[in-house]
Amino acid sequence: MIQRVQSIFLFIAAIIPIVLIFIPLGFLSTDGAQYVYNSISLKENVPEGLSVVRNYYVAFCLALTTVLSAIALFSFKNRVRQMRIISITEIVFLITLFIMLWVCPDMVYGKFFSARGETFAFDYNYVPLIALIVVEAVSLFLANRFVRKDEMLVRSADRLR
Repeated sequence: MIQRVQSIFLFIAAIIPIVLIFIPLGFLSTDGAQYVYNSISLKENVPEGLSVVRNYYVAFCLALTTVLSAIALFSFKNRVRQMRIISITEIVFLITLFIMLWVCPDMVYGKFFSARGETFAFDYNYVPLIALIVVEAVSLFLANRFVRKDEMLVRSADRLR
């Protein structure tokens, strides 16, 4: 039954990673130029800027989060499997956040610009990023909670028979 409450939360959880793929996550300033960081690449902050570093693995992890949320949304007939898929989605999303907010800016870009002999300063686009991350995490948590609640209701009805 797609009209359940958790379906709304899973739909929101499937849409937000798609949005996170395309919005700019932060800005990086060096001695010579300014760059925009999104989950696909690091580009110069000029019209039709060239990609300096491509990091498709962050976009892949976000796409995987979207696919897992969609699979959980349409596996409503098996609630136990749906809970497992939602839990796996939460873990994948946390790993993606770790990569997106720590590994890419500090390690990947730091090595790239230090190899070129440039110093850099990284500035996140905090407000939409944090809001979307919190909404995604809360949506997955609430979806898992409502699925578990439905499963407990069905099991209690089976005990009464």
